[in-house]
Amino acid sequence: MQEITPDQPKKKFEVKLRSDGSGGIEKAIFVDDEMLDWQIDMNSYMDAMRMGPMYQREIQRSIEEHFIESLSDFIGRKVTMEEIKEAIKTGWI
Repeated sequence: MQEITPDQPKKKFEVKLRSDGSGGIEKAIFVDDEMLDWQIDMNSYMDAMRMGPMYQREIQRSIEEHFIESLSDFIGRKVTMEEIKEAIKTGWI
């Protein structure tokens, strides 16, 4: 995975609501108008959260790491959580 360099253009980053295909609404991330196909299995997440507070931090960390890795692969360069937070505010990553 490549690091960002000053000559690489930033990509448009949007969090939008969209149909989930079964009558509901979900949030989705779009980079340069292409949807990132990533989501949490909410049933597994809720089961894990019921395991107690000592597991919750680890679960959150694991989800964050997986998300950063997936988004980095999708964009084609390594990104950080700080870059993602800034992209949510500015619309660019």
